[in-house]
Amino acid sequence: MIARNMWVVLLGSLVLVGCRQTETKNQESEERSLLTLSPPSGGQGTSMVVRFDGSGAAFTYNDTSTVDFGDGISVLQLNVEDGWNAVADIQIEPEASLGARDITVSTGKGTYFLEQSFTVVADSLIIEPNQAKIGEVVEIGLLGTNTTWESGVSWPFFGDGIEVLEFDVLSPTLAEALISVSTEAAAGWHNVRVDSGESSTVLYDGFQVDRVGLVATFEPGEATQGETIEFTVRARGTNFLSSTPEITFFDRFGDNPDILVEEITVLDAQNLYGRMTLSNAAALGMRDVQIESAEDSVRISDAFDVVGGAWDVSEVAISLDFSVSRSIDPITCELSEQISSQAIFFIPLNPPCGGGGSGSPPSGPQPYDNNGVFPFPDGSGGDAEDCPFPTTLSAGDYVWFESNANIVTLEKVYDPASNTTYYTGVNLTMDDYVPNQFYDLHTQGDPNGIGEYILNGVQPTVPADWQWISPELCGLVHDKTTDFNMEWTPAMTYPDAIFSVSVAGTIEEIDKGGFAGVLPWDDGSHALTAVELSQLKSEPVQFSAYSYIEGPLFGFPESIYQENQSDSVISLSTQFVLE
Repeated sequence: MIARNMWVVLLGSLVLVGCRQTETKNQESEERSLLTLSPPSGGQGTSMVVRFDGSGAAFTYNDTSTVDFGDGISVLQLNVEDGWNAVADIQIEPEASLGARDITVSTGKGTYFLEQSFTVVADSLIIEPNQAKIGEVVEIGLLGTNTTWESGVSWPFFGDGIEVLEFDVLSPTLAEALISVSTEAAAGWHNVRVDSGESSTVLYDGFQVDRVGLVATFEPGEATQGETIEFTVRARGTNFLSSTPEITFFDRFGDNPDILVEEITVLDAQNLYGRMTLSNAAALGMRDVQIESAEDSVRISDAFDVVGGAWDVSEVAISLDFSVSRSIDPITCELSEQISSQAIFFIPLNPPCGGGGSGSPPSGPQPYDNNGVFPFPDGSGGDAEDCPFPTTLSAGDYVWFESNANIVTLEKVYDPASNTTYYTGVNLTMDDYVPNQFYDLHTQGDPNGIGEYILNGVQPTVPADWQWISPELCGLVHDKTTDFNMEWTPAMTYPDAIFSVSVAGTIEEIDKGGFAGVLPWDDGSHALTAVELSQLKSEPVQFSAYSYIEGPLFGFPESIYQENQSDSVISLSTQFVLE
């Protein structure tokens, strides 16, 4: 008679149950032969390797051992490594029943029942590549089955000592990760897990950290904002001769372009030196350095510390603005009005960054009353440069725009996300914005920042207010085969300021965004012609009109920046339908 005495072993969160085969077997030897398996689960439609480990001799080389995972799971091959261990290659069918199941292992030593020891799950993942060296940075592709990965929600984990630098979800079942294997990562196999909301998908023993390491050091250990310094990299296990290395700097928020590598000289496969310039607005704190060549990508954690540099008022520039923005709701016809004012005291980036314009309306083009249809820039000049935030400075708790007509108070605001200090008007109305003025800028003064100054007549306002007369813009449907005749109360801004009108939509011939526009002589009357409007698609379009003026050049008396120039706009915008 065969007696079955059951015992339970807790392995992590997995409970494995074994049994002894006959009464004649010695109880002590049976306990030593207890089997466990790993990993404890597998996804539908996947192939995987399952390992059996015994606490005693459970296998023999001269018997024909078999493993039964139940319906829907095929054992392709079973390899006995020694008396204690065996490895099975299995195929889980796409239709295999979900849930935990018993596993039966038959060997020359007996039959072992591993109760509820393996679970079939719906979701799974594979990765490529699945290994990296200590110190290496590597891009990983992740392919899921029945996963629901979502950008901003899902995030992978590769185990202690492996940092996920970037993770991009391309689809619910496809993603890419950039990881860095630190010197603290344990060599060997690591589980890979992707968390997505309340669900997790696990690839057991999915990523291997090679015992071979890439190790590098960076000198000097400290660099100051705004300075140009030489650096040295000494490495082990790299091949810098395979291609010209690229060096990238990371702060606690990620890749930061505020340090410019001026020169790199490769001495041999494991040594290089170069020269770099730190922006005068380089973020303070420790930096990681990543070095990439054709064969290697190595990351040096906390390679050097960026410390603050001294500044002087002679380096400070000023940005001012005082404007009115009006808009008509195309459905309710309600007119809203926003008056904004702002002042920023900053140190322009050095080295400079980006070359784009300010986005302000053009000043003084000739001739006037010359209509045209113009495409919007398509951005074909390349990606916008990722620039650091300039260093901004405090000038007290308040600054003021002052004129004979009124005083406008701007309150200090600090934005911790960008480490930016600026001044802005609060709850301003048209009683604050007085047309045809040149306001003085008055700073309160800050003993640790900008002192007290009065800069005379630096902030203009539009010479006169203006109102739209016709056509009625709210709910307007205009036939583009007819002229668009416009009337407004003249702001009488010429020659001191510019008046402009545009209708923006899609240029039909090129199927790209653009506008029909004109810079009219401000006599209060003009038309966009049917020939021009017919070049736009029949669709809702954006209408805008504005009066714009620029002020004089100015700067702090001690500053090298004497070409600051403020402007002011009174604008009107809405939508109507072009048919």
